[in-house]
Amino acid sequence: MASREQLQAVASNCSQFRNTNGNAFTSSKGNTRTCENCQHFTKEGKCNINLVDEILVRITNEG
Repeated sequence: MASREQLQAVASNCSQFRNTNGNAFTSSKGNTRTCENCQHFTKEGKCNINLVDEILVRITNEG
């Protein structure tokens, strides 16, 4: 399971991020863009299009 900081980094780098509020830049958790606010993030804490690990690897390798 990714940490809260990792979920924020993934959401910021994800082309498929879809905010549950319909707005890509604001959320119920303040102005933080995070996977937890994405329509693809399940109640079980998983991305239903399996992008979290792929994006984590990419941003880790870029840094």
